[in-house]
Amino acid sequence: MSKTIQGYWQLAGGHGKYDIENVHRTMKSHVSSGITTFDTADIYGPSESIIGPIAKELTPSLCGVNTKLCLFSSKDVTKESIRARVLKSKDRVGGNIDVLQFFWAEETNPKFVDVSLWLTEMREEGLFGELGVTNFDLPCLRKMVKAGAQIRTNQVQHSALDRRPIQSGQADYCASNDIKLISFGTVGAGILSDAYLNRGKPDSTDIDSTSMRMYTGTSSRFGSWELVQELLQIMDAVAQNVRTSGRCPDCNISNIAQRYVLDTDPTNGCVLIGVRNDKHISENVRTHQFVLGKGEIDAISKIVDKRNGPKGDVWELERGYI
Repeated sequence: MSKTIQGYWQLAGGHGKYDIENVHRTMKSHVSSGITTFDTADIYGPSESIIGPIAKELTPSLCGVNTKLCLFSSKDVTKESIRARVLKSKDRVGGNIDVLQFFWAEETNPKFVDVSLWLTEMREEGLFGELGVTNFDLPCLRKMVKAGAQIRTNQVQHSALDRRPIQSGQADYCASNDIKLISFGTVGAGILSDAYLNRGKPDSTDIDSTSMRMYTGTSSRFGSWELVQELLQIMDAVAQNVRTSGRCPDCNISNIAQRYVLDTDPTNGCVLIGVRNDKHISENVRTHQFVLGKGEIDAISKIVDKRNGPKGDVWELERGYI
């Protein structure tokens, strides 16, 4: 996988209209810039089928495809039904799945362990490259690994505004078990960017997409808008230091926000960005031109440590456990 992954959940709806030809151009432009992994899911509307032709055209040597198997009910879930869904996704994305990421809504139903073992068998058969999961908390992840599931990634919400993968101990556990974190929401739909420095909180005109509604909630759980501004101000100061030191002449707050996640992730994982067009390609590429120093990380962490939340482990809040 590339260290930055192209995410296409906006093709599921809630982010406005899109043109398929423009989506294809955007995908190719990112690949040309070194952002070569696509992320989709079987529930993202036509996303798999839109990505498929480009993935097939570019061949597995030039790009990779991660998709998700999303199960919201355990009813009628069998090994045969899972296999059929994997094969359908494989066909839709162009014939090759690099990482199949498993989501299970009913974490209180232990059948997810069985599904993870079935998927491990299918991976060994060669139906897809690696097995991942998405939004599993640490206790459930432990159960699957202990049972013998060969899990290599966990896709989780993770940013300076949401430290649940770190505070729960999940990141350290994953690092010890060769599981990479794929972190989404690293810039909070643009809240962690120059656009919101020294200005008021997002208003009704800003909250115009599913992503903005989601991450506005995340920033509110983090703390007051004044605390968010403290975070933006220290990230802006760090960005200036990175620029003047010559490490990255065009570094901005979004680069610092992404870099903070990468440099504090003990799994040495990846960041997932939502892609709507090619306006931010150069910005996303330059995130990998530098690393943060310990003093810079500590300065950001000093503000992050003042947070009120989100509390608990990965996705516990979204599942209604907290």
